[in-house]
Amino acid sequence: MAVLAVGVLVVGVLCLVNGASGPGALKLVGHPVAAVIVLALQRIADRRAGKVAALAGAGVLVVAGVAFSVLWWF
Repeated sequence: MAVLAVGVLVVGVLCLVNGASGPGALKLVGHPVAAVIVLALQRIADRRAGKVAALAGAGVLVVAGVAFSVLWWF
């Protein structure tokens, strides 16, 4: 998710420099926000055990799924 966020930001900058229409503001903001949330949840899942780790791992999947559906399908 973090690599995807960096990629989208690079494409946004390249489009801005070249005058092309690039990803919109929602995608330029949404990808880094989703990446930060996913990385925080993954850190919790890696360092904790039990129910907390399972919920954090499920949260990673949910955030990634929502980001995919909102930022790529619409």
